[in-house]
Amino acid sequence: MLVSLKTLNKFIKGIKLDLSVEKAINNLGYEVESITKFSQVEGIKFAKVLDVYKNEKSENLNVVHLLTNNGEITIQTVAKNAQKGMWAVAFVEGAKLGDIVFGAKKMAGVLSQGMLSGYPELGFDVKYLPYDEDDLIMLDDSKITLDMDPVEYFELDDYIIDITTPSNRADINSYYVLALELAAYYQKEFTWYKWDVEYKAKFKSKMRINKNAAKALSFFEVKLKNTETSLDDQLFLAKHKVEVKNNWAVDITNMNLLLTGVPTHAYDKQLIGNDISCDYFTGKVTILGNKEVEVENVLAIKDDKNVISLASVMGCENSSVSNKTTHIAFEIGSFDPKSIRRAAKQIKIDSNSSIQGARGVNNEMVRMGMKFLQYMSHKYKQDYSQVLKLPKTKKRTSIIQNRHKLATYANLNIKNLDVFENVEKQLEYIGFEQNKNRILTPIYRSDIHTYEDIIEEYFRFYGYNHFKPEAPYLYTTEVVSKDINKEMLKHMGYQEIRTFTLVSKNKNIFNPFAFEKNIDLETFVSLEREVVRNSIVPSMLEVAEYNIKRKIADFNLFENGMINNNEYVYGLISNIKDIDQMKQDITNFLNSKNLEFIPYTDNDYVHPNLSAKIYQNGEFIGWIGKVSPKYSSLNLVVAEFKQVKLNKNKKTFKEYSSEPLKTLDLTFALELRETIGTRIAEIQENFVLYDIKQIDSFEKENQKHITLRIVAESEVIKAINEKYNK
Repeated sequence: MLVSLKTLNKFIKGIKLDLSVEKAINNLGYEVESITKFSQVEGIKFAKVLDVYKNEKSENLNVVHLLTNNGEITIQTVAKNAQKGMWAVAFVEGAKLGDIVFGAKKMAGVLSQGMLSGYPELGFDVKYLPYDEDDLIMLDDSKITLDMDPVEYFELDDYIIDITTPSNRADINSYYVLALELAAYYQKEFTWYKWDVEYKAKFKSKMRINKNAAKALSFFEVKLKNTETSLDDQLFLAKHKVEVKNNWAVDITNMNLLLTGVPTHAYDKQLIGNDISCDYFTGKVTILGNKEVEVENVLAIKDDKNVISLASVMGCENSSVSNKTTHIAFEIGSFDPKSIRRAAKQIKIDSNSSIQGARGVNNEMVRMGMKFLQYMSHKYKQDYSQVLKLPKTKKRTSIIQNRHKLATYANLNIKNLDVFENVEKQLEYIGFEQNKNRILTPIYRSDIHTYEDIIEEYFRFYGYNHFKPEAPYLYTTEVVSKDINKEMLKHMGYQEIRTFTLVSKNKNIFNPFAFEKNIDLETFVSLEREVVRNSIVPSMLEVAEYNIKRKIADFNLFENGMINNNEYVYGLISNIKDIDQMKQDITNFLNSKNLEFIPYTDNDYVHPNLSAKIYQNGEFIGWIGKVSPKYSSLNLVVAEFKQVKLNKNKKTFKEYSSEPLKTLDLTFALELRETIGTRIAEIQENFVLYDIKQIDSFEKENQKHITLRIVAESEVIKAINEKYNK
């Protein structure tokens, strides 16, 4: 969006905006991309053309005799459009164009005292104006005087601000909203066109409008007394890089888009019927530029015979306005944004109108656009009709206030929210209203739906610079140990299975952990799933039996599952491993030195001679053995145990030696029934080891000799050697 600083100043009373406005615009949620000085001219003057004649000594030069406020001068030019009695713009002696300083110079025997200007020299891009780039400025304006400054007349002392606007708001892409918000920001008076008056129609329109698929569809007829666009409006459009047609009807639609943000379309009323509607259309149409396109399921404006435009995207050739058109039908509508985007994509043209329409135009914007057309028609003394099908003003969105949430987002105590007292006045200025415990939003806004949106408005006007940046507090990263329990069991040769947590009451008779209460379900899908199991073993036995029936003779299975009231246990079952092997697996898995295996003889459902209770640090954690033949005929080794989490010290980094590790082989002479585990535990408890493992074992003279290989740092090896090899 391009904005003229000079134009902005016209709408805000009591302050002269300068380049510092960039900060205010950015604070309000826009993004200023660049600010460019519009013109580089200095010292130019208006000059009255007294005479024009050809320089007889030159083939191309014409001599223009001029009157300025400093007297008469002569300037030579190759332009052909200089006319006696017209006003010209002259770079007189001493005037500047950027770094160029103009002076007098004799050409073909005649002194030329400067240069006459065209629009390009003043800073206008002539490709947007209906003039030849080689032509001079020739004006017939009775308001011009010799003492008038052309810089003021053409508004050359201006800056063009290139702004990126938020994509979720259509209203914000306009002078109206930008100037209103800046006026509120600076707390100055907003002065807009005086369009809130009742305009008396000069004739009655006979058109009949049916919005159908449109959200709103409004028309306004104008019979032109003057078909040309004023110079002021031409230069305004050219500053914004909008092509000027010098056709009042077409140019006024572009001005409406810039000033109010409302896409507007003009039709030649003589080429369209009186019955107008908006409907979805599929087929071929010829759009402006005499280009035939094929569209599918897009919104189109139709009369009783033809499609006359693609809604908010492009007009059709069959209803286009020409310089000979004197009867205009203006259309403004509110349409589905998706359909507008779809139509623009299908015809492969993105116009300013389609881009704005795709953002979503609401009813209030339609009303604003029509007010502007009425105002401009009245200003330029055109004949106009009543407005047809002007949508009613919708109720404003009402949002419940939440001061606690505002305090939270602002990082303030709720008692300190008085810092927003001035902000609330600014919000009222742009149309917000405090209504008891609710906030009413402006009628032209359709992007506010939650209190978070209201908070964003608070912060825009409060200024994000008031929020002091604070470095985040960085918590020391805690390394969470990876759970490798299942991987450990898989490496021991077990395969994981999953069974039902729910069983029937008849099968829930095994209770090795002596739970006092069964967990019965109040509602259940079947009698097979009516209670939470008290042991994982019965479920695993069902799986084992199923596999055996399928001729799977060898298996090692494990499961980690729930029993009773959210208790989790590990279950093992095997027809490959014996009890001692499974006992060793459990010891390795739990990685505990304090396991005890005590005969399990007080439960009718376990084999009393082949089962043992498992204790860890004196606490019962499970059992291992075989199920009683009374309960199951399967001759399987089973185990069921809890994994007790030990309070381990937090590991911290310790300095280590970069010297190579040393090894030491120790041989212990033990009684035949004595285990090496106690010696290993003793060494591990007293020394810091890298590794310790058994490498040899033999029996001699009623003793068994077991050799351990120890890997550790040299100092540790030395200490172990001194203790055990004395």
